[in-house]
Amino acid sequence: MSQRQVVTYPNAQVLSEAAAARILLELGDRLAQQPRVDLALTGGRDANDIYECMQASPIAQSVDWKRVHLWWSDERFVSFEDEDRNAGQSRRAWFGSLIEQGLLPESHVHEMPVDPRTPEQVANASDEDNERELITAAKAYSNELVHELGEQPSLDLAVFGVGPDGHFASLFPDHGEATIDDPDLNVVGVNHSPKPPAMRLTLTVPCIRNARKVWLFASTPEKADAVHNALAGRNNPHVPSSFGEGREETLWLIDKDAAARL
Repeated sequence: MSQRQVVTYPNAQVLSEAAAARILLELGDRLAQQPRVDLALTGGRDANDIYECMQASPIAQSVDWKRVHLWWSDERFVSFEDEDRNAGQSRRAWFGSLIEQGLLPESHVHEMPVDPRTPEQVANASDEDNERELITAAKAYSNELVHELGEQPSLDLAVFGVGPDGHFASLFPDHGEATIDDPDLNVVGVNHSPKPPAMRLTLTVPCIRNARKVWLFASTPEKADAVHNALAGRNNPHVPSSFGEGREETLWLIDKDAAARL
């Protein structure tokens, strides 16, 4: 695994602008060396702020979006119309306009599966029903990754927010999914999530660590403890973001407030 690097910015706005520029430049750099680039997105406040900055950045005009594929590190397992879906939020904040302009093919947007059931079916479902739905959805997304990227999928760049509890993707403290180490298991369902909604899908740590580069974002004082605890060690199930590493680069992009305990 790569060495973890930390870059600190004076405030959340500068962090968002700098992270947006870094992502866009990374896409351009990769496309200068290879025919396509695969980027895994995340959800949350920090990520959506970054996507809005990407939307506004003039650097975006230099990226050949027809050779970019978008993936998700995790998703809320809800209906397509649910406004909490990470993919829907990032579409509204950023890449939806690229599709409307004919720059990014819709077929290059690999969203995680939605819950196909009606609200009544969800309300009446048993725990076993929910588990079956999650397993089916996780297998479907894993199959898509394998179809596009090979038996051991390797993303070029995977970006993540970090929660105040130290979670990243939908890997939560002491919930079990962060310690899955099966290299053939790329995606799993998360039932009884400690953070609503109760059902989610997430990439596993082995899949995340097979990415060429992994970048994590954090801002605000409420995340200072999480950043400190994650960087204090590795592979701590109490702080899942401590598992976040890429093959070639692991970068923490944080603001001054989130760095307060470093």
